[in-house]
Amino acid sequence: MRWNLSFRSAVSVALFASSSVYGQMQAMNEYELQQTTAQLEFPGIPILEEAGFNITEAGVEVDLDIQADIDSITYFDDDGVGPNGQAGALILSGVHIGSSSSPITREQVRSNSPFQPADLAQIHGMFIQADPQAGTLITIDRLGDDQGNGIDVIVNDIYFGKELEAGAGWGLLLEDISNFVSDDYLTEVNSLFNLNLASVDDGFNTLNGNFYPWKIRMMPLEGGTADGSGFIDLTNANGGGLEDIISIPGIGGGNTSMRMDIQFVLRMEKLAIYKGDFEMGIQGLMVYRGIDTTGDGIEDTVGPATLDNFLMETVAHELPSGDTVQALHMNIDFHADIAINNFYIGNPETGSIGAFHINDLDTHNTQLWIYAH
Repeated sequence: MRWNLSFRSAVSVALFASSSVYGQMQAMNEYELQQTTAQLEFPGIPILEEAGFNITEAGVEVDLDIQADIDSITYFDDDGVGPNGQAGALILSGVHIGSSSSPITREQVRSNSPFQPADLAQIHGMFIQADPQAGTLITIDRLGDDQGNGIDVIVNDIYFGKELEAGAGWGLLLEDISNFVSDDYLTEVNSLFNLNLASVDDGFNTLNGNFYPWKIRMMPLEGGTADGSGFIDLTNANGGGLEDIISIPGIGGGNTSMRMDIQFVLRMEKLAIYKGDFEMGIQGLMVYRGIDTTGDGIEDTVGPATLDNFLMETVAHELPSGDTVQALHMNIDFHADIAINNFYIGNPETGSIGAFHINDLDTHNTQLWIYAH
């Protein structure tokens, strides 16, 4: 794993160093050293208290440049399918994270070293705040750069059941994951789907487009009512014109283990799967929520998709057989529009079967139970 970390705090080692993480820390230049300040607000984190830091106000801000390689990720099923099933596994072999400035090729998807040493994925302006009443808020200002070079994720092989020889599984590519909406991309979306969307000034003087900060709030609840008044306005001073759009309202209480609220705009240049010489996928993905700012009934502005009131709790779940099992129960409310500029089979240029736009996807109180079978 290769990573560069630039902390706007004085606790980089105490917070993040671990025996299971290996990397190379690059020396800060004089300007970067001048930017480091100790501003922390993490009540209840023992490692900070042991380090003797005076936890007062503000939070921790992190800039992360990363390239990572994972040999394999495996899920084991020890009894397989049916009464006479055999142990099997779902295996992701050769997982690579980085950022290439040029389009990723089929050969790179199958390569054990798909990225150059300088191909580091950027996650900048990650700001973390914590409050004993309102929970933890994570804001991510920028995924990728302002040229549209986002985070690339490559999986060399996905095996269903058992591991085969290298290259025999399904290859997977997620290219240029970011929260940057470029002017050129919006022009293409508007032309394809007869829309008139504009992005909102991000307040960073970004050229050729705008970043949409991600906001993630996690609120552990142990019963009773949680006070969310401190989070009525979660806007950032650097948010510019986004202040009226990117904000998370107050939170209601309940007897749940965790509540999560997420607001985001997701851009991805390409999502593709590979098998031998076969390829299929989508290009030009944006997950967002159109906003009508003029009241004329026409969505004219790109706003954030929302996953709100996402509740997680452990419950006793009754099966159709009448048996009761311990289950993880989730409530999901998701609101978004989805644009896909190209869905293709084979060659992305010649194998296009069209573009897709999903307007006003709105799920209400979707219930999900996960339990051992």
